[in-house]
Amino acid sequence: MNKLPILVPAMLWLAACTPTATEAPGAAPTAAGEATPPASAPTPLPASPASAGAEPKATASNNAPAAGSANASISGGINNGNRAPPALRVCATPVAGGTATCIDTRDGASDYRIDVSPGRYYLLGWAKSGELTLIAHASQIRCIRAPCPPDELITVDVAAGQQRTGIDLNGAYVDIPQGWPKQQD
Repeated sequence: MNKLPILVPAMLWLAACTPTATEAPGAAPTAAGEATPPASAPTPLPASPASAGAEPKATASNNAPAAGSANASISGGINNGNRAPPALRVCATPVAGGTATCIDTRDGASDYRIDVSPGRYYLLGWAKSGELTLIAHASQIRCIRAPCPPDELITVDVAAGQQRTGIDLNGAYVDIPQGWPKQQD
C-alpha cells in the first residue's frame, strides 16, 4: 500500500500551522494572514518626546526668534495658480503670538526659504502689489453649497536644527480670512 498520498497533505497542513520567518513563535495569524503578538507579550511603551525626536510644544519663549538664534529653516514652493507669483513678504508668524520672522521674494519667485528659531508657525506671503493680498500655507476648503467652512492655516512645527521642506504657499487670497494674522513689516 502506498502511504505517500496521505503523508503529503498531512505535511502541508503541518507546514501551514508553523510560524513563518516574519511571525513570532506563539503568534496567531490574523484573518489577513498577519501575525499578532501573543497575549503574554509585553506591550511596548510609547516613546518619550525626547527619544522619538518629537518637536517641542509651543511656548512664548521658543516661538519668538531672538537675535542670532535662528537655527532651523522652513522652505517650499510659491503657487499662484497659473500666474507667476508677485513679489512677496513671506513671514513665519508664531502660532502663540509674537514677532514674525520675514523675508522678501522677488516678482515671479517660485520658492522661498526662511530661517527661524524652533517653534510653531503659520506661513503667509503678503503681496507687495496688485489685487492679490496674500498667499498662505493653508488647507483650502472647496464646497458647492453655502455656507462653506472657512479655509484654515496649517501649523508648521520646527525643531532645533530641522530643515522643514515642502511647506508650500498655495492658497491665494484677495481678502484676508477672519482671524488670520495681519501683515507685519
